[in-house]
Amino acid sequence: MKKKGKAMIIIGVIFLVGALGLTGFNVVDAMRAGKNAESLLESIESSMEEQSPDFTKRKDNDAVPEMPTKEIDGNRYIGVIEIPSLSVSLPVFAEWNYDLLKLSPCYYSGSYYTNDLVLCAHNYRSHFGRLRRTAIGTDIYFTAVSGETYHYIVSNRETLKPDENDRMITSDGTWDLTLFTCYTGGRTRCTLRCTLAKTES
Repeated sequence: MKKKGKAMIIIGVIFLVGALGLTGFNVVDAMRAGKNAESLLESIESSMEEQSPDFTKRKDNDAVPEMPTKEIDGNRYIGVIEIPSLSVSLPVFAEWNYDLLKLSPCYYSGSYYTNDLVLCAHNYRSHFGRLRRTAIGTDIYFTAVSGETYHYIVSNRETLKPDENDRMITSDGTWDLTLFTCYTGGRTRCTLRCTLAKTES
């Protein structure tokens, strides 16, 4: 029995050390992500010029222009997402993959031209990790690389499963902007739905 007890203690210590190591890695990884995003933000903001957004209503047969992108150090960006209440200001990559998500938020689907833009990011504290604490009515700003700034207001929060892509992507005009990130564990996604604060010039 004594040997069994010692073995259980050793196993417990191993699990504890492993958990502490994983926590430490996550903290360091989050800090690295924050610093990388700050560096990327400086590069992209220095190349942007302020302009007024185009809120012209397009007819069904009008061609929707592609969102402009800007390439910096081999990566393309569509703009900058800002959540002032969380002190979040981050560049947005023009595509998404897991390597890019470690650096900054990524484009997922839609467009600010068609009012169905969807952006995703890791749940790092410096990225979208605090979305779950964002109150309804919070201001969010997206500035395109061409200089136009779109002002959105958080209107709803949802919890979606990873396989609910059909609900994440909205093309029926319900939500103008969607931001999402995984909750800890990755089994569900915190999803913010936003509407344009201004729809006409």
